[in-house]
Amino acid sequence: MSQVQARFFTENKKYAIDDVPFSIPASSEIVDLSNVINKLLEAKHEVHQHVEFDFLIKGQFLRTGLAKHMETESISTEDVVEIEYVEKYTAPQPEQCMMHDDWVSAVEADGEWILTGSYDKTARIWSLEGKAIMTIAGHTEVVKDVAWIKQDGFTSLLLSASMDQTAILWEWNSERNKVKALHCCRGHGGSVDSIAVDSTRTKFCSGSWDKMLKIWSAVPTDKEDDIEDAAARPRKKQKIKQIGLTRTPLMTLSGHSEAVSSVLWSDTEEVCSASWDHTIKLWDAETGGLKSTLTGNKVFNCISFSPLCKRLASGSTDRHVRLWDPRTRDGSLVLLSLTSHNGWVTAVKWSPAHEHQLISGSLDNIVKLWDTRSSKAPLYDLAAHDDKVLCVDWTERGLLLSGGADNKLYTYKYSAPTSDDGA
Repeated sequence: MSQVQARFFTENKKYAIDDVPFSIPASSEIVDLSNVINKLLEAKHEVHQHVEFDFLIKGQFLRTGLAKHMETESISTEDVVEIEYVEKYTAPQPEQCMMHDDWVSAVEADGEWILTGSYDKTARIWSLEGKAIMTIAGHTEVVKDVAWIKQDGFTSLLLSASMDQTAILWEWNSERNKVKALHCCRGHGGSVDSIAVDSTRTKFCSGSWDKMLKIWSAVPTDKEDDIEDAAARPRKKQKIKQIGLTRTPLMTLSGHSEAVSSVLWSDTEEVCSASWDHTIKLWDAETGGLKSTLTGNKVFNCISFSPLCKRLASGSTDRHVRLWDPRTRDGSLVLLSLTSHNGWVTAVKWSPAHEHQLISGSLDNIVKLWDTRSSKAPLYDLAAHDDKVLCVDWTERGLLLSGGADNKLYTYKYSAPTSDDGA
C-alpha cells in the first residue's frame, strides 16, 4: 500500500481548498500533509503565508504516520479517507512563577487579577504579571478554595473557604489596596473545601468535609445572623476574635454519604457537587431537591462544567478524567475517558472559549492540556511543577494557571487559533 485517496476539509473558510480527492503517500506524516495543504493554498492565493496544520480522521488527531493511524483505527485503505485539518495549536509557554509560603491550594483569575489560596492560611491577590498585591489574613486554618464574586470600579468582592469550617466574604479596594472582612459564613461542621458563585453573582454554594452543601447570599449587608446551632457557635473559652458579621446559610443540601470535594453552578438554578462517596449529584438550587445522580466507582476530587459543550468533566483518584452529559437519563454513562495521568487527578477546568479543550492537574506533578477530539493522548504536558499539582484555572484571555505543593503558582500563555468552532 503506497498511496491513499484522501479528501481534505476544514471548518475555517479562510483555509478552504477544493473538495476533490487527492492521492497521497500512505507514509505521510503530519508535516507532509501540512505541506500539501499549504501548496494547495499557495496555488489558490498568491499572498498565502505558511501555516502549520493538525489533522483529524474520524475525530481523532493524527499523531503517527497515516498508514499506522489507519491500521490502528481499522480504517479501510480502499475508501476515500476524509481528513479534517485545523490550525495547529502552539504549546502553552510558562510566563510567570509566583512563590507562596506554603502549598497553593486554589486559584481563580479574572481579566485583571489572580486570587490564590494557600496552606499558610491566607488568600493572596496578584497582578497578571505576577506581582504580589495583597495578602488576606483572617482564617485560623488552611485556605482550601477562593472565588471572585464581582468587581465594581475599584471595589471587588471575593470569598475564601477554609479548614476552619468557615467561608469569609471580603471587600477589596484596589485603588487604596485595603481589604476588609464583611461576613464570616458559619454553619459547616467540617472543612469547607469548595466554593462557587452563581452567574447572577448574588449567591454562592459551599461544599464541605461534613458531607453537606450550603447555599448563601453573596450580597453584603450590615446585618448579623443568629447562629441557631449551638455546635457551630464559638465557645466562650475560645479567644478567637470574630472577623466580619456572622452569616448563616439560606439552605442546606443533604444527600452525600462522604465528603463533598467540589461544587459548581451548571446554571442559575442548578448546583452540581462531587463527592468522596463516588457520586456527582445535581441539585435544584431553588427547592433544595436532588435532581439526579451520576455514579462512578472511585472518589471524585474535582468537577468542571462547560456551558459551550454542556459537558461535565470530572477528575478521580483512579487517575482518569471523565466527561459526562449531566442531562442523560442514564446517570452512569461516561461519554469519554481521558487517560494519561499517573496519579490522582486533583483539578480539572474547561476552556471558557473552546468547546473541545480542557486542562487537568494531578499528584503526578503534571498539568495536561486536552482536546476532547483526541482522547487517546493530551495535546501537551506542562511539566513546570516540582511537586503535586493541586489547582488549575483558565481565563477568557487565554491564560492557564496551576498551583501546587512546590509552593508555586505558574501562569502559561496559550492562544488557541481562532480558526476553530467555539474559539
